[in-house]
Amino acid sequence: MEKTKEVLTHELIAAKPIKLKNILWTTDFSPASEASLPHAIALARRYESKIYLAHVIVPQPYPMVSPEAVPYLEDLRRGSSNRLNALAESDRLQGIPHEVLLARGEVAEDLNAMVREHQIDLLVLATHGRRGLRRLLLGSVAEEVWRTAECPVLTVGPHTLARHEEDIVLRQILYPTDLSAESFAAAPFALSFALEYESRLTVLHVVPATIRTSARLLARAFRDELHEIFPVETVPWCEPECVVESGEPAETILRIAKERRADLIVLGVRSPEALARQHLSNVAYPVVAGADCPVLTVRVGS
Repeated sequence: MEKTKEVLTHELIAAKPIKLKNILWTTDFSPASEASLPHAIALARRYESKIYLAHVIVPQPYPMVSPEAVPYLEDLRRGSSNRLNALAESDRLQGIPHEVLLARGEVAEDLNAMVREHQIDLLVLATHGRRGLRRLLLGSVAEEVWRTAECPVLTVGPHTLARHEEDIVLRQILYPTDLSAESFAAAPFALSFALEYESRLTVLHVVPATIRTSARLLARAFRDELHEIFPVETVPWCEPECVVESGEPAETILRIAKERRADLIVLGVRSPEALARQHLSNVAYPVVAGADCPVLTVRVGS
C-alpha cells in the first residue's frame, strides 16, 4: 500500500537525533575552502567526530595516453598530498581524529565513493557562489555535489562571515519548507540541531506572490499542518515558530535569514532529475550562494 504524504513526512521527521560520527571536509585549496574548515572542526568537536580531509584532483583536459601526462599528474598528486598533510599536521585539528583522502577524477562521483567507503554522516564544502553567465559556462561543482550526495551537505557560501571554530554556535536556525516530502527530509536535522544547541527554530513557508489569500488564514493552515505531522514528543523541547511569507522563495528565504540573524539554514533539496522532471525553479542554489550563514542541504534518502 502506498504511504500517504502525512505518514511519509511523519516518518521522516520522527527520526532519532542525528549523530555525526564521520565528517568529510573537501577542499580545492582556495580561500573559500579554507573558510569552511572551521565549521567542520566546530561540528567535529561538538559531536566528537572524525574528520576526513579530502581533495579530488581534476586535471585539465590532457591526452591521458600521452607519456607527457605522467609527470604532470604525478606533480599534481604530490602537491595536493603535501598540502593535505600540512593541514592534517596543523594545530587546528589537535585532539580530533582525522585522516587524509586523495582522489583523481570527477568531484561529485569521487566524493560519493568516499561517503560510502567511510560511512560519512556529513559532507562539508565551500561554494564560490558564481552567478549569471559565468555559472552557466562553468557550472557549479558544489551544486552537483549536494544534489547527488548520499549524505547531508553543509555548504559555506562566499558571504558567510569568517569565524574561528570556537565562535561558531547555532542560536538561530531557519528551516524553509514547501510542505513537500523533499523538504520534510531536512526536518529531522533542523530539529536535532535545535535540540543539540538549544536554538530557536523558525519554520518558514513562502507562498508565491501570485496566490491571493489571506496571510492570516495561510499562517493558521500552515501551523495546523505542521502540528499534524511534527511528532508530539518534539514540542516540550522545541516549539518551532511558524512563519508564512509571500514572495519569490529564494529572495524571501534570504531576507528572513538576514532579519533573524540565522546561524544555519536547513533545506530539503531535489535530485537533478526530479528538478528537471517537475519543471521547478532552482531555489537552493541562490540561497546557498547568497546566504550569510552556512546552508545544510538534505535529499530524501540521504
